[in-house]
Formats: sequence, C-alpha cells, structure tokens
Amino acid sequence: MSEQHPPDAELTVPHEAPNPLLIIVMGPASWLVFLLPVLLTACADVSLTLDGHPPSPPNPLRAHPPAGSLSTSLMIFLFGKSTVGQDVAASLSLPFIDGDSLHPSSNIDKMSHGIPLTDDDRLPWLALIRSTGERVCKEEYEKCGGKFKSVKEGGLGRAGVVIACSALRKWYRDILRGEVAANPPPVNDLPPAHPTATEAKQVHHPATSSLETIFVYCQGTPELLHARIAARKGHFMGAQMLASQLATLEDPVGEKGVVAVNIDGSREEVGDGAVSGVRKLLGLEQGKV
Repeated sequence: MSEQHPPDAELTVPHEAPNPLLIIVMGPASWLVFLLPVLLTACADVSLTLDGHPPSPPNPLRAHPPAGSLSTSLMIFLFGKSTVGQDVAASLSLPFIDGDSLHPSSNIDKMSHGIPLTDDDRLPWLALIRSTGERVCKEEYEKCGGKFKSVKEGGLGRAGVVIACSALRKWYRDILRGEVAANPPPVNDLPPAHPTATEAKQVHHPATSSLETIFVYCQGTPELLHARIAARKGHFMGAQMLASQLATLEDPVGEKGVVAVNIDGSREEVGDGAVSGVRKLLGLEQGKV
C-alpha cells in the first residue's frame, strides 16, 4: 500500500484579485512564518496551536477545510524566539503557529537525541508548513468574509498567519515560496496532533501559483543565538545543534523580497523592526488605506 499524505488546501484566486503574498522571517534555530493573503488581514488577534487549545481557533490542519476562494495571500517567515513571532502576529492582527509543532515525529526524535536533520528529513516538514499556511489563509479569508483590518487601522488589509519555521537553504525557501514541489510526511509520521489525512498519496503543489513570498531575515551573532537557544528549557532543539544550523545557513540577503532585521535589541525593538520592514517592502504606510 502506498504512503498516505495530508491533502493540499484548495485555493483559487479570482482574476481581478491582487496576487497572494507570502512573507517569511528566517534565520538559524528559531524562525517565524507569516502567511497573509494580499487582499486580506486577519480580523482578530489570535494564536494557533496544532491541538487547537484556547485561545486558538479551530485546528488549522484539519483534514477538510471549508470550501471557498482566497483573494490574495502573504506568508512571512521570521527568525527569532516564538515570542517575537507572537508579538508581530499581534501587531498585524494575524494568527500564529509554531512551526516546530509541524515537524514529523521522526524529526522530533532525531533532534531530541542531538542528531542533525538531513534534507530528506526537512522536505516533508517544509511541504507541510507551506500547505498549512495556504490552508490557514483560506480559512481566515472565509471566516472574515473578506473584511479585514485596513492599513489605516494597523492591519494589512488581508488575511494571514504567522508561523515559526527554519528555512536555512535557498532551495528550502523555494519550497516555502511554492516554486518547488515536495511530499508532506506520510500519515504514520505526522505530528501527534495532526488530524487524519486522506488515503491517497499526494505530492504537495502550491494551491495558487500567484502566492508571492517575502522573507524577513532576523540577524544575530552566533553568541547571541547560542544564549537564546540555551535558555529554551525543555525544547528538543539543543544548543549543541547551533553550529550545524549555522553551517547549513545560506544567507538570504540579495534574494528577491528579503527584509533584514537585527535581533540584538529588545523584544519591542525587534518586533517593531520586523513589522516596519514588512510594511515598507509591501509599499504600505501607517495611516494610508
């Protein structure tokens, strides 16, 4: 019997709608991701977890998302602690998901034992993050009926989601951009809280080819990154794995649609810098529609 994989989100973009936009904030160790449909901005400050516990809305990974169409989408990947991602999501009125919760069970087992992941380990995870982002953007659009906070109100005028994720190499980021197809994990290796998937094996292809991606790259010294990882008590990502991640990292500066943010500052400064960079790259200014 062939392996079973979770289904793709079925998104359609009206011809008259702006292209979806994916914004990614990235860096070694802990990364954050924002998915925001370009015509859209989430209508409430919400944090999402894989198990759907309050104050989370319904599980973003449920097997059968509601039918409907997505006007435009934006996905943001951000490097920094999950608290930074939550702050940025709150500032932009977007839901937040910790990408670590999307790792296949086999990946978590490896990292818990200090074993670096291989490309074969990362690809299913990246595919699941991409498809999850698409699905959540679709659900946010349907939930709000296309009515979102405007730029003047502090939003982005579109639906979206922030996801913490690591995307160290350019071609990993190309999967998150939707430019490379990849298999999500088989059913027997999905995260523990993931819902039941479909029976047929499916290769993830972007639900919409018009999802434009922007990366927000939060930069920090190896010493700063080491200190922050060491402070994450009980997390499967040990400080000893930082050297491996730094060796794998391909600097995204110079790639299309990249915003660099220095994380050697206060929590508020980093969050404000990320939000400001996103708005500037999108050509949006506070107080304008």
